Amino acid sequence: MKNEKKYFGTDGIRGKVGSFPITQTFFFKLAVSLASSKKNIKKIIIGKDTRQSCSLLESALLNGFNSVKIKSDFIGVVSTPILSFYTKFLKYDYGIMISASHNPYHDNGIKIFKKNGEKLSDGEEIKIEKILDSLNIKPNLRKKKIVNKVLNFESYKKAILKNFTQNNFRIKIALDCANGSVSHIAPQFFKDVGCDIIKYSSKPNGININKNCGAMYPRKIARLTRQTKSDIGLSFDGDADRVIISDEKGQVLDGDTIIATIVKYYGLKKKFKINSIVSTYMCNIGFREFLKKLKIALHLTKVGDRYVIQKMKQTNGKLGGEQSGHIIFSDNGYCGDGILTAMFIINVMTMQKAKLSKLTENLFFKNFQQLINMKTKIDSEKIIKNSEMKKLLKNIKVKYKKVDYLIRKSGTENLLRIMVQSKNKSEVREVLKVLANLVKKLDG
Repeated sequence: MKNEKKYFGTDGIRGKVGSFPITQTFFFKLAVSLASSKKNIKKIIIGKDTRQSCSLLESALLNGFNSVKIKSDFIGVVSTPILSFYTKFLKYDYGIMISASHNPYHDNGIKIFKKNGEKLSDGEEIKIEKILDSLNIKPNLRKKKIVNKVLNFESYKKAILKNFTQNNFRIKIALDCANGSVSHIAPQFFKDVGCDIIKYSSKPNGININKNCGAMYPRKIARLTRQTKSDIGLSFDGDADRVIISDEKGQVLDGDTIIATIVKYYGLKKKFKINSIVSTYMCNIGFREFLKKLKIALHLTKVGDRYVIQKMKQTNGKLGGEQSGHIIFSDNGYCGDGILTAMFIINVMTMQKAKLSKLTENLFFKNFQQLINMKTKIDSEKIIKNSEMKKLLKNIKVKYKKVDYLIRKSGTENLLRIMVQSKNKSEVREVLKVLANLVKKLDG
């Protein structure tokens, strides 16, 4: 029987706070299991986003590591890529990020990084789960005061700026921090490199993270960018491992357009020569045709940045990402970083001395694409594997030859996601309607 993960999804562990597995007891046992999964573990670094529940989970981790005499350093509110960077830079055995990324505040979770700053493999996650399930211990859940280690973010900033020949960028930015982990970090970072900043959603209160803001609501920053006559709008998610961008006219650039822009104006240079791109089956057909014209190989994989990273390693790729704004630059490590991605686009604007709308104008013809998310009462995987669904998908292929679709179970939320794309809008809507109706029927 194939080993399957019980607790870890496509991006760590997530769920509703107070419901298994997002409990203090589970996090205590997780800490013990992590410490027991490998020999000679000496120190672990822990960061968090701005959710009010983070302090309870921090305390559980601290107690867990203390029980097995492992040193844990807490660095407070940071982004996931910053946590990944300092895990490697400061030579920690593991890095732990307490975050549920783009999920609402009542959810929380955990992402674990190895000493090289990369996420755990499926095999490593399964090993930890097995140790955890075998534990027969009574957790000590006494609340302990967390003392944060103060970090100097200059090292991180230098690592970002080493990618560019200059370090002074005089542009105006509308900045949506999603009331998340870079609410205090991103404004200062962009000010330090010469940018004029207009802040939006940068006052976290523990419950407003991702609430009607951030990368899940890109139209908000698009509108602000246009209204404030900014040169660019940046919209991060709760832990800032991704970014969605707006040009000065309020047009939204998703991950496909971001990658295409970098490829056209930066990735064709000898110093940063790109021969291949890794993306997911969600990427737009127009984007695929754009890369084909440039004779750049495209490798497609399942949705989830971990799968993008796996494929990049297999193909020795420099650049990969998802439509959702997770962009990976392998020369900078295998963790998406919204700030780094934004800087690549800002650098292109500066190099070309041009407005962002001009740079992306007629970049590629984007097929009409629509995504719906459906909550299901039964396991959505059963719906996908149902014989009636399989039959319908075969019929769609025959009837709608130029329609591309993807139906999948979310790895981060209890949702069934259906994506359909085509040059023909009416065909997209027809196929979506048929698929949604069948999902409802099979779900009872």
